[in-house]
Amino acid sequence: MRLIAPSLAALCLSAALATPAVSQEAPRFAFFSINQLVRTSKKAGAIFSELEITKKNLEEKLGAKGQELQTLQQQLNSPSLDPEKKEPLAKKYRDVEFEAKKMQEDSQQEYQRVERKVGEAITKIAAPIVEQLAKEQKLQLVLSDQAIGILSWGDADWMKAFTSEVSKRLDATDSAPAAAPAPKSAAPKAAAPKAAAPKK
Repeated sequence: MRLIAPSLAALCLSAALATPAVSQEAPRFAFFSINQLVRTSKKAGAIFSELEITKKNLEEKLGAKGQELQTLQQQLNSPSLDPEKKEPLAKKYRDVEFEAKKMQEDSQQEYQRVERKVGEAITKIAAPIVEQLAKEQKLQLVLSDQAIGILSWGDADWMKAFTSEVSKRLDATDSAPAAAPAPKSAAPKAAAPKAAAPKK
């Protein structure tokens, strides 16, 4: 970016000093927490439960596969293992290890897919209420805890107040979200390790 010439800068400064400052109204904003909403709203919580069920199922599937690997490893390390059976067992271990890695990748993708779906569903029912409440309170900005990393400090009660009102109004609406599907009893269970859970 080029520097402003000294004469032009002086002209701009003198013009600014000559112009009376316009008083600006203090910014009005609120804090909205998706994590708080899924804990306090029955409707948002019902939608979010699909993600929790998915996580539990995936974790159980991965856990079972991990146990299978551990059992094979113990058999391979056994001093009583017949040398003729060692190579076939080692091959089976490698196959199961490959399956476990593939399952891990698939589980992560499945979890992220459901996470996006759930997030979009909650946003769809909450966004109109957030907008309506923001207009009622004449707000200029609504911050979200999805970018909480930039927040150095905040009054906890103030941060909860806006979302509490959204939660109350959401559950007061007539439309009820579809209940999360019951987990399939026969389906193997697995889970994405780095799944995001609602903040407490």
